[in-house]
Amino acid sequence: MTLKKEISSKFILEKITDIYIAVIIILFPLIVDSTGFFKILECKYESFLFISGTYLIANFLVLMYYWLVKQEKIFKEIKITKVQIAALVFWGVNILSYILSPYLKEANLLIGVGRGEGLINMSLYVLTFLCVTLFGKFKKRHIVYFSISSILVNFIAILQYVGFNPFNMYQEGIGTHNVSFMGTIGNVDFISALFCILLPISCFAYINLEDDTKINKTLHLVSILMGSFIFNIIDVNSGKVGLFGILVIAFPFIVTSSKKLSKLVTCINMVLIANCINYFMNTEYHYDIGKIVFNFKVNYIVVLFLVMIAVLFILSKILKKIEYDYSENKKVILAFFGVYALVGIVAVFALYLYDFGFGMLTEIHEILHGNLKDEYGTFRVFLWKRTLSIIPEYPILGSGPDSFAIRFMSKFSEDVASIGEFSINDTAANVYLTMAVNIGLVGLASYLTFLYTQIKRGIKYKNKESVVLLLTIICYLIQDFFNLWVVIITPIFWLLMAIHFISLKKEESVNV
Repeated sequence: MTLKKEISSKFILEKITDIYIAVIIILFPLIVDSTGFFKILECKYESFLFISGTYLIANFLVLMYYWLVKQEKIFKEIKITKVQIAALVFWGVNILSYILSPYLKEANLLIGVGRGEGLINMSLYVLTFLCVTLFGKFKKRHIVYFSISSILVNFIAILQYVGFNPFNMYQEGIGTHNVSFMGTIGNVDFISALFCILLPISCFAYINLEDDTKINKTLHLVSILMGSFIFNIIDVNSGKVGLFGILVIAFPFIVTSSKKLSKLVTCINMVLIANCINYFMNTEYHYDIGKIVFNFKVNYIVVLFLVMIAVLFILSKILKKIEYDYSENKKVILAFFGVYALVGIVAVFALYLYDFGFGMLTEIHEILHGNLKDEYGTFRVFLWKRTLSIIPEYPILGSGPDSFAIRFMSKFSEDVASIGEFSINDTAANVYLTMAVNIGLVGLASYLTFLYTQIKRGIKYKNKESVVLLLTIICYLIQDFFNLWVVIITPIFWLLMAIHFISLKKEESVNV
């Protein structure tokens, strides 16, 4: 008679972490309540508090049981890396900033004054990151979860776009013709931030994971197709910059491999198909009848789309038959980045010397000449100039987590009112500047150190899955220059970083 093998704490903690990963990636973006878009931030905040709190408590109870009852020496097996130490330092700075805040007595900095990004959320981001990195084990399906999430989120948004109202998200005062709010995410800026995770991870997974199953590859392509359709509708510049930026960074490693280039062409084709469908549908909202009407049209633009799609389809097939791979040749890659540098210098000179008279290009031309008009960058320059002026007031540890609104509005409420309808500016529309105000330059430095240790480790111990995740992280960091942290999206980003960490464990142990 044989005894059953006793279940270890490591096994249970890994399973709990697996459940948490699936819930945050797939279910969390879909969670809404009966208020629709009106209180979506509060709904997501409470949901994340419950999900992450349950996860942390479950881990704690398992650890205590096996330590006190089973007498396991579980803490001796836990090894802390530089990345995790950097995360703890970032958390510590947030705690110090909270304790020493000049607004501690008059404002609830545990929850936060603006977007709910107070000490509670900062703590939950760090603690869940630590638990996933300590107890989680990477599975290839973790990457697929993101594409599944993308399909579900976009399916709801597409239904809304064509006139349906699933989950009753659009309520009195907000109609389905208002694409400022979509899906189960809300504000288009937040959707754009989420897409800077979902689109690149689907795209790079399709390109980089050659041994992936046909089902997974199909899920990635469907994610790109549906995501591109909605991304074109929301039309947010911060997302465009993030996605374009990461494509530029990854392009030398893709174009130097025929197989990867073939897959990139297929991904581009998904984007073209999505835009072609959107243009063909030509939807309009008619206020007189209160309905969305489809004005289907076939003209030379639709024909041009179809021709391009056909050409790229043929090109992808041709590239499959051509075999070359210089993606690991450092000289070739460096040559590409050398060309980037040259093109960048020429572009700056051209924009400095000539005003092309076109939107963003004109703004860059004026900025290069020192003309920082408030309205540039959809009034981001307005925010950034004034944010830079208040950082020196509390330069070391800032004024406390999520205290930006107190400081900014007390000084610049009249400026805000002068540019249009009065609103409360609770962030700088730039994560890094907002952080410098909230937790000071020390806090910002600790966060940048945390990011640096991850990127450095990711490059040193890279594998094909980790590259997909690292590129996605960088894409999100780029769009963070023009966006903000909010609990609707930020937990997914911190989990993305944690999954990237555990995807490197095997390579790290081999190279130690």
